Amino acid sequence: MIFWIASYPKSGNTWLRLLISNYLGSDDSNLFNNLKYIKRFPDKQFFEGIIEKEKLKKNDMQIFKHFINAQEKLNLNGELNILKTHNFAGTISGYPFTNSENSCGAIYIIRDPRSVVVSHAYHHEYNFEKSTNRILSTENIANNDGYLEARLSWNVHYLSWKNINIPKIILRYEDLIDDPYNNFLKILKFINQFKKINIDENKINDVIKKCSFKQVSDNEKKFGFIEKKGKENFFRKGLVDEWKVVLKKDLIQKIEKELYKEMRELKYI
Repeated sequence: MIFWIASYPKSGNTWLRLLISNYLGSDDSNLFNNLKYIKRFPDKQFFEGIIEKEKLKKNDMQIFKHFINAQEKLNLNGELNILKTHNFAGTISGYPFTNSENSCGAIYIIRDPRSVVVSHAYHHEYNFEKSTNRILSTENIANNDGYLEARLSWNVHYLSWKNINIPKIILRYEDLIDDPYNNFLKILKFINQFKKINIDENKINDVIKKCSFKQVSDNEKKFGFIEKKGKENFFRKGLVDEWKVVLKKDLIQKIEKELYKEMRELKYI
């Protein structure tokens, strides 16, 4: 069965994957090496024998039709398959992202959309206005080397994972920053329901220290990071309230107006 590490882009997904993969994986001088245990979906490897890439070049929207087939094929291995995704958990043209027959659980990490706008802008080298419009667009679909990922708007994304009918934890990035030990412990206990793991207090503290923002930033400077896109480091600042300094008032108001209901529900306003 599949266990999802899901989020809107630039919401702390990679940091959470680093914590989990370095707890479950091997002791490695390069922290990023353990990320190989949590693969990205959608990705080419999951669709081999299901749909040819040449067909996707003619109509890339076909990929959504084959999500369930790809997941069924993966689950033939009889293991707990931990996957990362930025796809929303709804349907495209009547085709669902996943279902309870293929997915046993999920951790959904969410971040203040004002912070997402800032981080997203630096990552893609967008201006803040374009980044704002991107997270508010219900037509936001990204292309991962020919394999589409439906992200849509920040609130549609959140609501899709909130309402999906599988066991889940919804975790705020800000709470993981504020109390990494107890929130990571909560995550490990949740994973333990699906895959038996040794939960050790000392190891939790060691992994949190190893995966601190300073350590992962230093790791990126030393080894590089494949998910980096623009000039800025992927692990740039990781701040909670940078938006207060860099976003103009009109953009802040636009975000808060469009996303008011969900932001209030999540105690961002």
